[in-house]
Amino acid sequence: MSQTLLLTALLIGAYFVLLTFGLRKHKHLVQGPWLFFFRAFFPNWKFYHAAGHAPRLYVRGQLATGDWTDWHRVYPRVPFRFTRVLHNPEVNLALNHQNLVDHLWSDIQDLPEDGDITQRVTYQLVTRLAHEAISGGHLGDVRMLPVILSGLPTHFQFELRMDALLEDQRVPVSSELVLQSPELPAWN
Repeated sequence: MSQTLLLTALLIGAYFVLLTFGLRKHKHLVQGPWLFFFRAFFPNWKFYHAAGHAPRLYVRGQLATGDWTDWHRVYPRVPFRFTRVLHNPEVNLALNHQNLVDHLWSDIQDLPEDGDITQRVTYQLVTRLAHEAISGGHLGDVRMLPVILSGLPTHFQFELRMDALLEDQRVPVSSELVLQSPELPAWN
């Protein structure tokens, strides 16, 4: 085993030991900051609580003409390829993006009455994800948005919606707005 691999394994082990002792010491903080650090290793399983509804990210951009585009859902459907059965980084990245959106929805649900969601790391990461999507981002050879904009936007917005989807996962039957961002400048 190489020294780098051994050091990495030791650091990850020490990280879990530290977090475990932190959770045992602060049992009343299971919803607090200690559990937040574990979220990097485990997916958000709260989607089982609302079967049929899932948080989805939508974005729109303001073009140089001042016109806003339509809202578009950010969740590309990467086509199946047999060559990607064992190694599929594009789909893994798309699932990671959706997991991030799920965590933002969870943070909104857990937010205290006077809390500010814009200060949460998940909000800031979803803002960057929305910007990447509206700027023409790709997952491998698949675009993050189903449309091609006629120029880069000057501003953008994103929404988090709870969608009940049809079986083909493309058309929402119903959609409930959970969060709408303010107009944000599209930085380079």
